[in-house]
Amino acid sequence: MCSGAELLTLRPDDLDGPLPWSVTLDRDMVITHVGSSLTRHAPSVAVGARFESCLRVVRPNIEPAGFEDLRQLEGTMVVLAADGLGVPLRGSMCLIADGNAILMAATPLLKSQSELAEAGFGLSDFALQDSLPDLLFAVKARDVSIKEAAESVRRQSEATKRLKSILDSSLDAMITIDQDGVVVEFNNVACEMFGLSREEAVGQDLADLVVPPGRQCAHRTGMANYWTAEDGPPSDLRIEVQAVRRTGEVFPVALAVIPFEHDGVWYFTATIRDLTEAKAAAAALAHAESQESVLQRELDHRVKNMLAQIVVLCRQAESKATADQPLLGALRSRIQSFSDAHELLSRERTLGVEMGELVRTCVLPYAEACRANVVFEGPAVMIRPRAAMTLAMVLNELATNAAKHGAIASEGTIDVRWRVEASVFSLEWHERHDGPIPDEIAGGLGAEVLRSTIPYELSGTAELTKRGNGVCFRATASVDVVLVPDD
Repeated sequence: MCSGAELLTLRPDDLDGPLPWSVTLDRDMVITHVGSSLTRHAPSVAVGARFESCLRVVRPNIEPAGFEDLRQLEGTMVVLAADGLGVPLRGSMCLIADGNAILMAATPLLKSQSELAEAGFGLSDFALQDSLPDLLFAVKARDVSIKEAAESVRRQSEATKRLKSILDSSLDAMITIDQDGVVVEFNNVACEMFGLSREEAVGQDLADLVVPPGRQCAHRTGMANYWTAEDGPPSDLRIEVQAVRRTGEVFPVALAVIPFEHDGVWYFTATIRDLTEAKAAAAALAHAESQESVLQRELDHRVKNMLAQIVVLCRQAESKATADQPLLGALRSRIQSFSDAHELLSRERTLGVEMGELVRTCVLPYAEACRANVVFEGPAVMIRPRAAMTLAMVLNELATNAAKHGAIASEGTIDVRWRVEASVFSLEWHERHDGPIPDEIAGGLGAEVLRSTIPYELSGTAELTKRGNGVCFRATASVDVVLVPDD
């Protein structure tokens, strides 16, 4: 057996006998000598070839970039792979020729006697004595194996810590189970939600931990059905189910499950969101809306009663009046019209008011007592409550004026038309009759109401003019302000 000191005195020509599995390299990583056995079984390892073109360091796991990288491996057990050779080479390296060359001396790494024949090796391929003791190889192999195992454990530990940090940073509870339903991961939010520690949860059957007793059988059946289903259940849906805390409290949760495969084993990660507060907030909102509806109906009822009482008082005063009787009659008609419009609005408050019904309610009561002809035309559109009250006030004023000295009083014709064009809602009222028409539209309170109400309340336009043998009122406003939007 040759010692390290003796190796330093060997010449390349002397290596074939004691070291048939050897290679020497110069500082340029060029092969200058190859042992006889290695030449026979790995022809690609030849004099003049570069190290990296035909040899690879398997252990330790490095990729040497140059002579100095290989020099760092001196005295360390190495495992090499050679192109064309079916088994790796186990050996060591040492410096020769005053440190300007490296000798790699190795032996095929055979695990059993049968591999000797399978690899095509003969006894002549081996030296009578190993160049380095097998004990050295064993010790170095152990050291390298322990070092690599420790590095693998360190990397795995770091990966596990990163994964746990990601899971714990989630705002939702996240639980991962294997294909048997056993918990393998339980993040911090899940610990808080269910009142369990991670140590208590991992390794336990999920059904026993968080599934209500009455639902455990269904949970296990669902898990079993997953493997028999052709495609499995959808994994992109969030469903609402019941869960149970450690205290026994059953509570609603939103659940989404995503299956995945790792190393041939199927796992399921469940993302869970506690719906207790959301359900309570929704219930409180529904209760508040119900209370608001009751109060609104009570208010509407009281307003309707008060308007009805005012109408009765006006009728009593009208029956006893002399000179003021026409004025009281007009007042009663206006209040009655407002009462009818209010009743319509209170009945249709949540949906809005259909425009045709609003026109009928405000205008027809004035025309029914005479032979005036009222025509109205327009699309079936829903009017917002606020806009409906404004339009009711305008239509009531127009109908009152027509009953006093217009088309209703003279048994003429009233044309009411509304349109929706692009983003504009328009309303047009046109009277035609044979009665007297003032030369100019008066500037009294009624005319002021017609000209200012829609611009003020609906940010629109309003115009009152004479046209032919009657008067014309035209108003416009934005569709967004007047109409209930389509769903």
